[in-house]
Amino acid sequence: MACVLVHIEADGDTPGATSLEALGEGRRIASSSGATLYALVAVPRGGAVGDPRRVARAETLPPFGAEAATASAHQRLVDALGQGGADKVVFVDLDGPARPALWATIGPALAAACAQLRPALVLLPATAGSHDLGARLAARLGAAYVAEPVLEQGPRGEVVLSRQVYGGGWRRRTSLEDLDRAVVVTLPPHRAEARGSDEAEVLLLEVKAATDARVKLLDDGAADGAGLGRARVVVVAGGGVTAASWPLAEQLAAALGGELGATRALCQRGVAPPAREIGVGARHVAPVLYVVLGASGSAAHLAAVSPDAEIVAVDKDADAPILRVASYGIVGRIEDVVPRMLAALRQERA
Repeated sequence: MACVLVHIEADGDTPGATSLEALGEGRRIASSSGATLYALVAVPRGGAVGDPRRVARAETLPPFGAEAATASAHQRLVDALGQGGADKVVFVDLDGPARPALWATIGPALAAACAQLRPALVLLPATAGSHDLGARLAARLGAAYVAEPVLEQGPRGEVVLSRQVYGGGWRRRTSLEDLDRAVVVTLPPHRAEARGSDEAEVLLLEVKAATDARVKLLDDGAADGAGLGRARVVVVAGGGVTAASWPLAEQLAAALGGELGATRALCQRGVAPPAREIGVGARHVAPVLYVVLGASGSAAHLAAVSPDAEIVAVDKDADAPILRVASYGIVGRIEDVVPRMLAALRQERA
């Protein structure tokens, strides 16, 4: 494997926490396979040109016509990515905004960069935008796309991608060595970061890619439910939760120190805000503990939950599909079970 590329979502000069976790995973893969690890950052045009004082080994990429450069305004970002394990930090200039990270904003530029760097593996943090970006990028490159797999090491030291299939009853494992094409992967959060040098080679990659002029950033504030992606405890309310029992779900999430989510059915009924929907096409989560209240456990819902999550399900239907995949199941009405759970939590902490 010659090259591993990690797309970095940054807030100004600070890389996102999930991006640093993806970079750490890329560092481990690159080190085990002898590959070069690139951290790619998309910035508005002119935002990466500046003073190359901190470049350790400034050099160009002749085959790509890229010019070595770094920006003093982005020095903290470069240092953080170097410390996170990156061998090379690549800045790609955009004609439009770099946020939000969607195909319409940065996709064509990222595809053009990949066409020049030719990475065998592209890693993206599993944010809402990355699911749009990753799938379209793979299609543009003719690459394979794997959403939120478990990364394992094979008997020969090769990288193996593992995913649950057929409703979680089976696990499919695919080695990167068995694929005859590049692979684009979105990685869920809660992965260990890596530690590298604070000196990374910095490159300014000039690409020709049109941006969608119809996309305009109207609001850059944090959305309700933004913490779901990084929460270690998530309580999700399903179709069995009513407007009257919704406060019980809120209380349980608060008592567990977690975030509250909802299924599509509950959001469509107007009980839960749309920003807290968990499912394919909405938010994906990777908690340690996942408490399900009154959700049947559809494939569209569970596909957005990390297979490593410990599921505790409460449902009045003893035959609900969620009880077949849960580690622990409680059969009963939410109005009866949740108050007892809250009382047990209070007693334990007393």
